[in-house]
Amino acid sequence: MLPAVAALLGVSSSMLLERPLEQAIAFAVENEFRAFEVWADHPHAHPDETPPEMRRRIRTALDPFERISVHGPLGNASLASINPGIWRESLRQHLAATELAHDLGAAVLVVHPGDLRDHRFKAEFLRLSCEALGKVVERGAQLGVTVAIENCGPFHAGIDQTAADLATIVRSLGPHGRVCLDTGHASVNKNAAELVASLGDVIAHFHVHDNHGARDEHLPIGAGSIDFAPYVPILARLEGMAIAEVVWDETRSAEPPETLARATKDGWSRLQGKTR
Repeated sequence: MLPAVAALLGVSSSMLLERPLEQAIAFAVENEFRAFEVWADHPHAHPDETPPEMRRRIRTALDPFERISVHGPLGNASLASINPGIWRESLRQHLAATELAHDLGAAVLVVHPGDLRDHRFKAEFLRLSCEALGKVVERGAQLGVTVAIENCGPFHAGIDQTAADLATIVRSLGPHGRVCLDTGHASVNKNAAELVASLGDVIAHFHVHDNHGARDEHLPIGAGSIDFAPYVPILARLEGMAIAEVVWDETRSAEPPETLARATKDGWSRLQGKTR
């Protein structure tokens, strides 16, 4: 018998990225999600577009949730960039996201390790990723924010081309090195078993969504073909969040977002049922 799942199910504001952040928060409250992840990029809450008064309003709106996380900026902000100016700006934005996470009362900041744009210089990309993340993790420790490095893999041109690459990055961060395990990314990169084996002890956060192994579809659990059983023992001991990174599209989704929310919670319930 598998252990019961202890992690709290939440949802990301990116589910309703085409709507204002306040509406995404209200939607998650109405649908009784226990945790919430703020998309810290345009159009929801990029650090440069979220002044102090707005941060206070967002933090108040987040009060109903038991736990909060923040997803760091993405658009071209690569912490592994070999362009010196882009690297410095990416680092600045991620440090600003750490401050934002603190201001919003978030326990976790999720960050991508950076992109690999030229395999000939992989060692340099990897070094820059480790250096930048070291600075972000250090600032997070000062503010009481856990920085969790998300597995991206070759499917998303991540510097973590393999589970071993991600382990190298995370272990370079010392005792504060933590991982956000994205189940969809692990599926399309075909390295779920390696990630669990090499990094299971430092997984602090989950992004849970399903797909059929060929595309990063961001479906509710059970709507694709991912076997979630290997993750259950980690979820059972995780005193943290499992954030459903499901996506609703204003123009393409046939059903209303409430239907997607129900499917997300139903999939989580079925996963919990397998543990009893």
